[in-house]
Amino acid sequence: MAASKHKILAFWLLAVTSCLVDQASKEWIFATLPGNLKPMPGQYLGAHQTLWQASDQVDLDGGQTVPPGFHLHIAYTLDENGRQIPHVNQGALFGMGGTAWRGVANALFALVSLLVAVALGIFVTLWPNRPNWPLTVALGLVAGGAVGNLIDRVRFNGVRDFLHWNYLFDWPVFNVADVFLVVGAGLIFLVGMGTPEKGSQKIIPASESDKM
Repeated sequence: MAASKHKILAFWLLAVTSCLVDQASKEWIFATLPGNLKPMPGQYLGAHQTLWQASDQVDLDGGQTVPPGFHLHIAYTLDENGRQIPHVNQGALFGMGGTAWRGVANALFALVSLLVAVALGIFVTLWPNRPNWPLTVALGLVAGGAVGNLIDRVRFNGVRDFLHWNYLFDWPVFNVADVFLVVGAGLIFLVGMGTPEKGSQKIIPASESDKM
C-alpha cells in the first residue's frame, strides 16, 4: 500500500515539476533573450544565443543565420502597445501539422494534450499498482510536458519554442516540454520492450515439476 502511495506522489511531483520547469524556461528565455533587438510592430525578428557550436563560423546577417551547433533561438514581434508577442508553433511536437492546419491544429493538439494529461492522472491515481516505477516516471514526464504545452496553447494560441539544434541535421526548434515528452515516450517504449509477453512464460509439466 505504501508503494502505491509513493508512486502516486512521484507521478504528480514529476508532472507538476516538469510543467513548472517548462513554463519557467519559456518565460525566462522570451523575457531576456531579445536584449536590444526591437522589431517594428507586425514584423517578426529572431534573437539567439549560441550554447555550443561545432566550428569557428561566425554568425551572419546580424545573428539571423547561426553556425552549426546548439542554440537558444526565438522569434517575436511587438503589438501596437509595444508588448512582446512570441512567435508560436501551432502544430504538434517539433512543428508537425502547424503549417498545414494553422489555427485548427492548435485547438486539436490542445485537446489531445488535455485528454492525455487527464487520462494519465486518472490511471496512475486509481490504479497505482499497474505501472512499475520506470513507467510511473515516464508517465509523470509525459503528463508534465503535455500540460506545459497545453498552457502555451491556451495563453498564446500556440507553443513557444526556443531550443535549436542544427549540427549534422537542422532539427525543428523545440522546447523543454518536448524534451520531457520524448524522454517519457522513450522510457515507455523501453519498459514495453522489457516486459515479457503473458504467453511467453515456459510451462513446466507436472511430472518434471515433481522431480524438482
